[in-house]
Formats: sequence, structure tokens, C-alpha cells
Amino acid sequence: MSLPRFDVLQPKSINEACELIRRHAAEGVAVLAGGTDVLVDIRRPVIPAHLPRCKGCDPLTGLPRKPAESPPAYLIALSRIPDLRGIVGCKSGEIAIGPMTTITEISRSDLVRKRLTALAEGCDHLGSPLVRNRGTIGGNICNARPAADALLPSLALGAKLELRSTRGFRTVTVEDFVIGPGETVREADEILTRIVFPCYGDRTGSSCIKLANRKALEIAVVNVASVLTLNEKGNITEVRIALGSVAPTPILAKKTAEFLRGKKPTEANISRAGEIAATECRPITDHRGSQIYRVDMVPVLVRRALTRALEAI
Repeated sequence: MSLPRFDVLQPKSINEACELIRRHAAEGVAVLAGGTDVLVDIRRPVIPAHLPRCKGCDPLTGLPRKPAESPPAYLIALSRIPDLRGIVGCKSGEIAIGPMTTITEISRSDLVRKRLTALAEGCDHLGSPLVRNRGTIGGNICNARPAADALLPSLALGAKLELRSTRGFRTVTVEDFVIGPGETVREADEILTRIVFPCYGDRTGSSCIKLANRKALEIAVVNVASVLTLNEKGNITEVRIALGSVAPTPILAKKTAEFLRGKKPTEANISRAGEIAATECRPITDHRGSQIYRVDMVPVLVRRALTRALEAI
């Protein structure tokens, strides 16, 4: 892999990182987490396989490429900032995860596996062991791919993102964070400092399912994450269903959720929910799968994800 020339800066605190970004903004700055995406993104396309498969199209998304940007002069590496790592259960019941926490650490966390099952399952199928050991949840979310394996369950679970810069601090929901393939509302001088997941009760289950052309090192053809909460009578009180790889961004199937609320999680209702979800997606055709195939697979995966979430309660 041929890379352009750049300098790597290694701050030891969040404040220092924000200051370095501000100081070098005019020269071009990129934030480096695990590096499994950003280093690939800034490589020189000297190998034919790395070039678009059609004129003006990005092979990862099937959409027209954005105008070429100059490579960054500086990479701000966050690996030496301890405050950006770790998984913590808060007194409020929320679970806070540092953006530099690796995919492997999340997948192996008993707390995440028990309380945020969909996130653990999404991380199980990301890349390969080598990629999971380097890649981070913050990088996966900020990369904002429609099929991102940690982003999708974070959307279904209703996570909030804390962003910081020298200008201040703000919180954004995952739903509002991603606005297009590879595009987010994060400003160039902002750093993702924490991902906060809400507290779910004992009568809540979640699941994440990925359909791909092989079992590892593959981007999803379709992926679905679901969260299901029942009351004491067994009725659905809350449900969130996130669909990946079927729109320019991961999306919530809101009409499907509205249909399920207040109903029993019967086989008939779950089956109907899958049919409704298929009407909410708008996939493309690319080398991984056709538009028709993706639409046909949405009901299947929604049924499976809801059933597994129900079994987890």
C-alpha cells in the first residue's frame, strides 16, 4: 500500500488533541484511531483493483465519488489518550464506551454481551481477528459506512455520541450523526470522546444479524439490528429496528416499529413486521448483491433478528 507523506502527532490528553487539530487545521488534519479505515482511505490508488469499478463510482458504496481531496499533512493519533478507552457501567445504568476501545475488547466484554447483546454480536462479525484487534468502535462509527458493523447496533440501541473541540462540547444521537455514506455532522475540529448507551431493563433483548457473501473479511449485503422490550403482560412496549446496507445510511424502520408497539410478539406479527420493513429500505445494486435480492432479504433478517431478541429476554 502506497501512502502519501504525512506527520503523526501523538497527544496524551483530549485537550491536547483538540488543540493540535485547531493548530494544524489549515494544513490538513485527520484523526487516527485504529487506522484500519483512514490509512486505506488516504492511500494512493496505484493498484487497478483499488480504482472505481465504474466511472465516477466508489466500489464500497456504488455511489459517485466525492471530488478528490488532498491527503492530510498531519494524523492526530489518539492511541496514547487513556480517557478514550474502556467500558464503564454508570450509576444511572447507562454504559459508556470510549471511542478507542477496540472491537475485540467490546466483543469479549461480559457487560456488553449481557446488556448490549446486539453490539457484541455486530462486533463478532467485523472484519477478521486482526482487524478487530486494531479497529475501534469510534473509528467504525465515524467512518459512517452504510454497512458498518458497530454503527448499526449502536443506532438500534439508541446510543449518544459526545463530541469535543476547543470550541466546546456537544452530544448527538447516532441517528442524527450520519448524514450520508462516509459523511457525518462531526466538524473537522471535533473528536468523538464517548459513546453512551441507555439503560435497558430486564425485559429487553437485542440482536444483530449480518448477511454477507462469506463469513469473514466481508462487507454486509444486508445487516439488521433489533431491540425489543416487553411489559409484564408480554406486549411490546418499545422496539427499534435498524437496517444496514439498504440505504445511503443505516436507517431505523420506524413504520415497522410503530406496527409492533402494543402487540404481542407472535409469529404472525413478526412476519408482518418483516414485510413492512422491506417497504422502508431503498437499496442499490452493486457487486455484492442486487437491489431485488436485498429487498427480499430484509424480511428474512428482520424476522430472525426480532426472534433472537425475543429469545434473549
